[in-house]
Amino acid sequence: MKMFRLLALAALGGVQLLAVPAWSRLTGSSCATCHAVPTWQLNSYGLEFLKNGHRTEATKVEAKDQKLENYISLVWKGRAYGDTLDTARTGNTTTQKPYSQIEQHSFSLYTGGALSDRVSYFTELYLSENAGQTNGAYVTSQSEAGRKKLAEAFLQYNQPLGKDMFLSVRMGEILPGILHVFGVGARSAEQRAVVLNDPLAAPQNVPSNTFRPFSRQSGIDTTLNMKQFEFSVGVVNGSNTSVTNAIDADNHKDWFASALWNFDKNNSAVGFYHYDGQYSNYATKDDFSTALTFDNKFKKDGLLARYIYGMGRVVGAYFVGEETMNLAGTKTKNKGYYLLSDFNVNEFFGVYGRYDFVDPNKDLAMNEVKQILLGFNGLLFQSDKSGARWNLELSQKKTGNGNISTVGTTEYTDKRAFFQITWGF
Repeated sequence: MKMFRLLALAALGGVQLLAVPAWSRLTGSSCATCHAVPTWQLNSYGLEFLKNGHRTEATKVEAKDQKLENYISLVWKGRAYGDTLDTARTGNTTTQKPYSQIEQHSFSLYTGGALSDRVSYFTELYLSENAGQTNGAYVTSQSEAGRKKLAEAFLQYNQPLGKDMFLSVRMGEILPGILHVFGVGARSAEQRAVVLNDPLAAPQNVPSNTFRPFSRQSGIDTTLNMKQFEFSVGVVNGSNTSVTNAIDADNHKDWFASALWNFDKNNSAVGFYHYDGQYSNYATKDDFSTALTFDNKFKKDGLLARYIYGMGRVVGAYFVGEETMNLAGTKTKNKGYYLLSDFNVNEFFGVYGRYDFVDPNKDLAMNEVKQILLGFNGLLFQSDKSGARWNLELSQKKTGNGNISTVGTTEYTDKRAFFQITWGF
């Protein structure tokens, strides 16, 4: 009965982005030109468009295409969702949490494309975003329902090197490109994989490093783009990723590198990702005027793969990492992965499923996160100027009450029903 009420609520509520309509206008074609609709992964053309710098050709632009409507889109997201928490949980924060929510999630501006033959740009700006806080003591100027956020913004320069080869350099608020195409950017599920989206430890636990692979950070990267291979390396601030657009709190700069091999005509691929970082633990979080407790030197390595066939796709990633826990240099090792399969039944309806697993400390028990997610999505409508898409996701998450530094004693099982509509113009 509870699930029935959730679905009824979802019908009243509520799109992960239905592509960016401005670029449909630029190409003079539908969203299906770049995306496998409606499950939304990028197809071969879309992957090329992305790495070119949100443009059809990496080192060429037509003056006739440089019209304002080909550069700017507005996107609205509305949600309805409900949570069924494990009855074993105790305390007001869980027993009194509202069961259902209707949320005007965000209103944002997407803009990007070619500025000249070699230079392009991209910006994702949230004019308003609901941070998931209630109207109580947690609301602050940076976390209330109307917060503004510059999610991503960069300039890109493309240097041709020969046939089917060019070097691209991006500078600004960036996300490693390999993560964009493996679950952070265009994706089936609106709710990202746990291993990409969640920090290993809550801020009150040791260490307080809140690094999450999906977070954009200020820096610069360069990518060698070839017909089948991509090699990237980048340097970023490595700031506290729980705060959007924060600058760094120490002198250390984090770096990342990746390699990707597209091995068939559908752009099925395998790739490798490495991130090397440092988070400085001060007596007061991120306040370098207070005493330095210790530097958490951490790293993350990932193996990523996708197989694309006809109307479907199987994609997954496996990550291992290491954290420094204290001044003595004690290390902990972590791991996590996800496996997702999606299938487009037709151009209006798709289905997908995903399994998530994260273990923040492999030497401790009852601290893992396991999740099963089943989703459905489809197109509501599409025109030359606009479009809308819906997502319905049902998930069950098992969470140990331990953490990166503490053995757990109990595993909680929580369920969620989530519905979203995204409209773009």
